[in-house]
Order: sequence, then C-alpha cells, then structure tokens
Amino acid sequence: MIEEYNTVIKNPRKVITRFASCYPNVYRVAMSSMGYQIIYDFLNAREDIYCERVIYPQTKSIETRSNLSEFDIVSFTLQFEEDYLNMIDMLKRSNIPLESKNRRAKDPLVIAGGPCATSNPLPISEFVDIFIVGDAEVVLDNVIDVCSDTNDPRADIFDLLDIPGVYKPGYPAKKQQIKSMKDAWRPIYQIVTKTDNDKFTPAFGSDTFLLEVSRGCSRGCRFCMSGCMYRPRREVDMDTLIDTALKCRHATGQNRVALLGEAVSDYSRIEDLVWNLSEEGFNVVTPSLRVESVSDELLEILKSNGLKTITIAPETTMSQRLKLNKPMSDEEIISTVDRAIDLKFKVKMYLLLGTPGETTEDVMDLVNFLRNIVGRGVRYNTIKTSVNPLIPKPHTPLQYMGFDYDDIFEKYKRYSSRLKYRYKKESLRKATMQYVLSNGGAEMNKILKIGDQLKFKDWYKLASKINEVKAKDNGKLPWHEIDVGITDKYLRREYDKMLNSQITPWCEEDKCYGCGAC
Repeated sequence: MIEEYNTVIKNPRKVITRFASCYPNVYRVAMSSMGYQIIYDFLNAREDIYCERVIYPQTKSIETRSNLSEFDIVSFTLQFEEDYLNMIDMLKRSNIPLESKNRRAKDPLVIAGGPCATSNPLPISEFVDIFIVGDAEVVLDNVIDVCSDTNDPRADIFDLLDIPGVYKPGYPAKKQQIKSMKDAWRPIYQIVTKTDNDKFTPAFGSDTFLLEVSRGCSRGCRFCMSGCMYRPRREVDMDTLIDTALKCRHATGQNRVALLGEAVSDYSRIEDLVWNLSEEGFNVVTPSLRVESVSDELLEILKSNGLKTITIAPETTMSQRLKLNKPMSDEEIISTVDRAIDLKFKVKMYLLLGTPGETTEDVMDLVNFLRNIVGRGVRYNTIKTSVNPLIPKPHTPLQYMGFDYDDIFEKYKRYSSRLKYRYKKESLRKATMQYVLSNGGAEMNKILKIGDQLKFKDWYKLASKINEVKAKDNGKLPWHEIDVGITDKYLRREYDKMLNSQITPWCEEDKCYGCGAC
C-alpha cells in the first residue's frame, strides 16, 4: 500500500498544456531524484500547465491515470543510460508512434532532458523530438510557451530550435544552466511517500526531504561526467538553505533532510550548515563525502544527527589516482576510515577497476590496501566495498578511451578471488551495455528498437566497434554538436596529462586552467 502527500491536483480541462513527466526507472529511484522533484514543482507553479508523473513500468499518470497519448508533451528524465530501453518500452506501450518521423499532429511532443540527454542523446535521437540540454528551469518555460501557440510543434520545430538549450541532431546546441543558485528552483511541497513496501520507499527513506546545497564540481576528476559538464561549482547561501529546510519541514512534516549536490562536503561552510540544521532540530544525511573535505568536526556533527553510514570513494591505488586526478593519499583515506570507526560509523567505499595503464600489480596493490582497511573494522560489516568498471564517458578527458571487457574481466577474477567478503561488484555485462549506450552514435537507434532482444555477445561486438572508431582518432565524437562549456583543447590536454600521471590541482585553490566553463 502506498500513500502520497503533496501531490498536485488540477482540473486537466482547465489548463492549456498537459505535461507528462516520465521517469523510466522504478518509483523509489524516481522519488529520490532532486531533478524530478524540481520539474514537478516548477511546472505546476504555472496555472496554465498540469504536470503529472508517469513512472516506469506504468504508462499512465499517477495523478489522473491518463495514458501518455493523452498529453500535449511527454518528457523523459534520463539519469542513467540503461533507462533508454525502459523509455522505448514505455513509448511502445503508450500508443505513441515510436519514431519521431511517424508521429502526427495529434501525437504528443516527446522531449527528454537530464544528464544523459545533455551528454550524448544520439543513440535515442530518432525516438525523441527534441532534447533539453542543461537545466530545466532555464529552458522548459520557453519550450512550453512555443508548444501552447501551435497545434503541431513538430511542424513548427524551428521555433523550438531557436530556443537556447534545445537540441536536435544537425542543429548544434549549447548547454544552458543557471549562473547563480539564487535563481535555482527549490521545491518546498515535496511529495511524501508512506508505504510498508521497501520497493516503493525512496532511497533516503520515506521520512526525508531533499535539499540541494550546490550544483557542479570543479575538482577535475578525469572520469566524472557530471564534474565536467556542470562546472563551475555554484553554492546556495546558508541562510537560504536554512530557510528552505524550515519551509520544507512545515510542508512535508519531515525532520530528516538529505543534502544533495555533486560535491556536498566541498560546500564552503559545510560544518556550519550541518550544525545550524541540527540546532533547528533536523537530522541530516548525505549520499557521499569527499575524503579531502571531511573534517573531524563534520563527522562528529553528522554522528550526533543520527547518521549511521558514511560513503567515500577512494577509487583505486595511489598511482592510479594520480591518473584520475584524485591525489588523495592512502594515509588520508585510512585516517578518515579510522575516525569514522572511532565514531562507530559504518563505511561504504566505491572503487574502480580498469583505469588507463592499470596492471595486475596495481590490482594486487588495491587488494592489499583494501585488506588493510577492511581489517580495521571492529565489527562484521563495519566496512563494505563496491568495485565498478571504469566506463569512459562523453565530455570527460577519458572520452577518447575505449572499453576493454576482456582486460577488466581478468582483473575482476584476480580481485574477486583475493577479496571474498564484504564487497560487491557491478555487473561487467551491464557496464559493457552502459559503455555502448553512452558512447554510441545515431546508428544505435536502429539497434535499440530491438534492444530487449539483444544478447550479451551483441553488446560486446558493439563495444568493439565503438573502440575501433575511437582508435581512428578523427577528432569527431558523436556528441560533438553539443557544447557543454568545456573545450576540446582542455579535455585533450587533460587526457595527455592522465597518460603521464600528471595532476591538475583544484582550480578553486590554485589557478584557472582555462577549461572554458567560467
């Protein structure tokens, strides 16, 4: 049984535009997404729009049980590449023609946004009429205004393409984002879910609301897509955060707040923020912390707030961290773990296999390092580790790399046989699929029509083909028409520095390196 509070109820007949906000993943993931909550609240603030939620595997809205084909605009939030197949499945079951070219005037305009739509939407470009590149708050109002003035948006597609941040293959676009967080939309009446079914409980718990403290990260980790695409880092001032939290508590009845952002612990006054929230009676949680910015004071405040587990990402061994531009030392990581254990925290650690030039000796060094750390846990399951294959992503310095399944498979075996407990590993088959979906071009549209019929050997061959294209190094990657603000010159320079294990210090503490984002 599920009960929801703060859902928006409008009369669909008394609005100009009916907007279906679709999330092609399960309910607990959808309702943990800050971006998804923002779109719902942002659009429903307009009297002429009714934004309703449609969450996979459903094709009917939660609010009125309307089918997708009954809406004026059908929008997909694409957070994960694997969700492309779910999006296609939802369209197939909705009575909306799957391909844009086959849609008629009476069919909804199908749009998509989110990180995947901004990074490389080419693999699904034939199923989506237009893509929103960047922050929804900057672009969506204009898109809806154009659509409300026409009976057939596809016939007037050039009016939409004139809007900055709207992309369709063949018509280059520049990412749009808010320049100051004072202009960001902050949903107050967030939807509260009450359920006794864990499948529908949001990731942070049903008693938690979301608070966005910042957007962007400028640390420069060379594998991180969001850290490259959403520069520069922009913070919400502390008074605004406290005020927003108080309003959210009044609107939701919840006392637990999840702090969100690409780099939450880099917030310039993070200790003061958590302390002030605590003084106001809030319990504070956060999904992950950077080792470099975790202080004793922050850990102590979080512990006093009831947080039970902290998550950090050492990634790999020290030599490989230099390549990834994460110059934290083993001593810093061990010190953070020791402090956390002293405070009786549980610790989760995320790790990577497959960094460029990684040898079997590097894998053994990582195993020995983890054995040392895991052995520090005073209780069973005090420390858990998760190992994931490194997947090169668009708009990062590693975008020029391929993905070697066979090499990582051998490293997985070596790793698994020597660290048999208290860790989990990401499916290497799913990682191969993710590589193809994130790095493929428009040729993927034809393949994804039958995506649910593909076997692993098909994904393996597709990955090999993408590797061959990258190896030719002709300089044109599928996503070259999308400008996210980072220059190709900077990315290539960072790639070369990675090959030579050279660090680019954090620009906020050192100097500007001319990435183009500012």
